[in-house]
Amino acid sequence: MNEELKFNPVDKFPAKVEGEQFSRTVLLYDKDLDNFDLGYYDFELQKWQGMGGFQIDVICWSYIPVPNELQVSGFDSVTID
Repeated sequence: MNEELKFNPVDKFPAKVEGEQFSRTVLLYDKDLDNFDLGYYDFELQKWQGMGGFQIDVICWSYIPVPNELQVSGFDSVTID
């Protein structure tokens, strides 16, 4: 799924993963806009959770953009170990 890149306030929650108590993974943005983290909203705990293991003061979030095949068809890939 590839939504238009849109920034949402933290009181609006991302789509819930079907059959789970948490949202889809999103990008969480720090209030100073100089840092971001991957994260999700935990509907059971009713709070945002970051995945980076560091403190972040979240001001907004966005869905992670997913390129379509035509956008990246000429790109080379690299393996990360």
